[in-house]
Amino acid sequence: MLTLMRVACEAGATVLLLTAQTGSSAAKLADFTLLIPAQTMADDQGSEEPSVLPMGSVFEGALFLLFEVMVLKLRTITGISPEAMRARHTNME
Repeated sequence: MLTLMRVACEAGATVLLLTAQTGSSAAKLADFTLLIPAQTMADDQGSEEPSVLPMGSVFEGALFLLFEVMVLKLRTITGISPEAMRARHTNME
């Protein structure tokens, strides 16, 4: 991931990182960081009570929900129908 971020930065791209680890190397490279406060595999072995979901599943689940909400919001902003969204997806395959 860091290599891809460096390539993107060198190409002049703006990098947004979604992470639960604000002090990471990736966070230092990103132009913008969105903190997802969920347990990851990196911190499910500490002194804090771990989630019953193993190995970063809480973080992945939080990302899934976030992206689903973003799709709904974009649909509202653009005014596109669910049928049109499916048609565009089908045409991309």
